[in-house]
Amino acid sequence: MTHNVLVTGAAGFIGRHTVSAFRQAGHQVTAIDMRPAPAHLTRSARWYRGDFAAPALLDAIATGRYTTVVHQAGISDTRAPAGPELEETNTEGPLRLAAACRTGGARLIYASSHSVYGTLHHRAPIAEDADTDTTRCSGPLNPYAASKLALDQQMRARHGPDLNWVGLRYTNVIGPDEGDKGPMASILSQLLRQAASTGRIRVFDDSLTAARDYIPVETVTATILQLATVQPPVPAAVYNLGAGVAVSFADIVQWCARLHREATGSPLLAELVSNLVTAAYQYFTCADMTALDKVLPERPTVSAVSVEARAAELFKAFRSCATG
Repeated sequence: MTHNVLVTGAAGFIGRHTVSAFRQAGHQVTAIDMRPAPAHLTRSARWYRGDFAAPALLDAIATGRYTTVVHQAGISDTRAPAGPELEETNTEGPLRLAAACRTGGARLIYASSHSVYGTLHHRAPIAEDADTDTTRCSGPLNPYAASKLALDQQMRARHGPDLNWVGLRYTNVIGPDEGDKGPMASILSQLLRQAASTGRIRVFDDSLTAARDYIPVETVTATILQLATVQPPVPAAVYNLGAGVAVSFADIVQWCARLHREATGSPLLAELVSNLVTAAYQYFTCADMTALDKVLPERPTVSAVSVEARAAELFKAFRSCATG
């Protein structure tokens, strides 16, 4: 069955891959973003520049034009200040989008974030129902994370079975084209890019024992595609989406050193620098994937071994770009 899919935030990192995944699967794709369409995707979708919460677009959704809405748009900068813009973009606007989907009968899949948990008090995977359990986690460490948690809570409170919806709490999504994310790119990709292009890396001096959960962007979009097409739909809820395993920064440094040495014959230079944002830094992230595994047992999964293999691929891609 061919679906008529709307992807918001379609020019962003995950949005671009979402457009490609649905188009390659044979679906009709409409894409919207405040930024222009990436050149290589102009023929993959019907592109519009604009606001995902514009009344005309919400009206189109409410009339039933789309069978599925994948909402990837939003402010993703964890340094963004609290205020009306963040609240509108990450919470209130998506809630109006959800209301339009409910009226039009569209399936809604939206991007949440693992950042809602903040500091995990135990170095163990955390489940979705622990997001307000202060014995398990601190809760949001910044306004961005708070805006995502507010959206999740409102979705749970407002929408029952008459809206087909899923919120996905991404962990650290990795891929070869994270460059436009700047400092918001995953630390794994940042370190690999530094090693490949300069032969030196900079790491916070208190983070070598830190560990994070990484998931390749193609695994994310393959999961979204399944969620959009599976019948019957999975139960409406917020679900974690990660590898379910945490990789330490020390391991990543070792990977970078080995890959650089194999490519150049020279040692990698590592510099330890002070962490000036310790209060807002997530030293451990790891998603408990039990809930999604139960409702989507055929979903693509990720292991620590596959993350390391993906890291090697990324290093080669970054080195190829750096050396021309």
